Amino acid sequence: MDRKELARQAFEECCSPETTVRYGVKRGRPFWNVESTMFMYVPAFHFTAIRDCARYLYKAVCEDGSVYTFEAPDCCVLLTPIWAEIPEGVVKLTVTALNPDGSEYALVGARTFFRLASFPEETPPAVCSYKEAAVKAYRFAMSQSFIQHWLEYGEPDPSYDLNSYPCKMIGALVEAMISYAGICPEDAEKAMKVAVNAADYLIKITPRGDVPLADLPPTYYLDFCPDPVKYGVITPNWHAATAHNGTQMMIYPARAGIMYIKLWRATGDSKYLEEALKIGKYFLDTIEPNGSWYLVRSCSTGLPVTGNFISPIDCLIPFLTDIYTVTGEACWKDACDRALDYVFKTQLATYNWEGQFEDSPLSTNYMNLTHYAPVSLASYLAKYRAGDSESIELAKELMRFAEDQFVVWKRPYPWKHATPDGSEPYDTAKWHTPAGLEQYGWYVPIDASTASIAAGFLELYRAGCGDLYLAKAKALTDQLTRVQHEDGKIPTHWMNTPDAEKNFWFNCMFESCRMLAEMAEYQE
Repeated sequence: MDRKELARQAFEECCSPETTVRYGVKRGRPFWNVESTMFMYVPAFHFTAIRDCARYLYKAVCEDGSVYTFEAPDCCVLLTPIWAEIPEGVVKLTVTALNPDGSEYALVGARTFFRLASFPEETPPAVCSYKEAAVKAYRFAMSQSFIQHWLEYGEPDPSYDLNSYPCKMIGALVEAMISYAGICPEDAEKAMKVAVNAADYLIKITPRGDVPLADLPPTYYLDFCPDPVKYGVITPNWHAATAHNGTQMMIYPARAGIMYIKLWRATGDSKYLEEALKIGKYFLDTIEPNGSWYLVRSCSTGLPVTGNFISPIDCLIPFLTDIYTVTGEACWKDACDRALDYVFKTQLATYNWEGQFEDSPLSTNYMNLTHYAPVSLASYLAKYRAGDSESIELAKELMRFAEDQFVVWKRPYPWKHATPDGSEPYDTAKWHTPAGLEQYGWYVPIDASTASIAAGFLELYRAGCGDLYLAKAKALTDQLTRVQHEDGKIPTHWMNTPDAEKNFWFNCMFESCRMLAEMAEYQE
């Protein structure tokens, strides 16, 4: 199927009630889009009805001055009658209750949002092979002082502020170095030395003995750099780590456990498997009746400090699956099944795909949605339940949600995005697109988000969902090669501003490397 036909198919899916994102229904499915600001697939909104009113007028005033209207017997219906006509751009929607004679009675609701373009006929091509891009990025990473420091000293570089998140950053670094060693055998020795040194340091700083969170590597850690002023690195990341120091965000020990198992397989050293099993034992002992775990705990008391629960499909389910594969013990599978049950009964039922990041504040329902959990669930269903048509349809819907809320194929919304430090807002006209956005709380194009969503599309294509999924995966992966710098760096933020270039997270670049390598392997 050629791109023109694929683009037509994509547009039709965006306009059809049969292939839209799970929309809210009064006294039924919740309206998850109360904080959403843009839509690609036809939406419905929750407005308060007027008692005994049988007719409502929907009126959309578009950015180009065009106006589209329709009438419906309810104030919360899909915008299907006009969605195909509404052009890309800002839309001001009003819903008005009508008298029996058709005159206007009262305004019942209004929303202003951006109508995103669907998958286009053309997207920029890759500028080099996927494998070449991945190798260049890995070699750029290896040349950086904050990674060379691991190679030379076996400790984190105290001048690199993101090392204040050791569990997250070391886990990502070790997994990346294992992948690097596999894709570039000539660099394998140095890559594996970095991996081992970093993992051994994480083991060294992990609390032991009679403490509440014994054997769990820390989410926040500043002891390796007792005087950050000396290094001139008082940054938002230092402030965030300092503010949260003394707590543990529980998703990160699980991610470290996944890393330890990969390193055990790569080196054969059983101490890494032992570390993973210690972490797993904690989660086995603390699973809640609902099948999940509290997201944040106090390091000093071990008690939860929030009512938020972990989104287990991202980390706990893969971790428990890894342990079960290694040990064959039923207790791990039972915990995994309970966690998956939580995903279906709680997250899937509510569509509250909460963003869970160590440097971001926790949120209430629908305040800070992200694509990570729904894409992970879609990939899980496509990988393990490809033969079940109901599961595949659910996976498609989850990817439609991720695309609807977190993919910009062409033009992004024109509102300016505030910066954390209060400096000049980011102008979305400078964004590199197509791209994936990270979360409502940081609604900007990120390389790792682009890579994550591309991986989800590729997984559904492999499950037999059609050429459109492969085309979308390729378009996003191609963009990774286009934003890559000549020296191999894949920037984290794609806002094309000096400040954005400085805000570099190497763990995000490693997610891009993972997708580039996966796409290269698929092509081969």
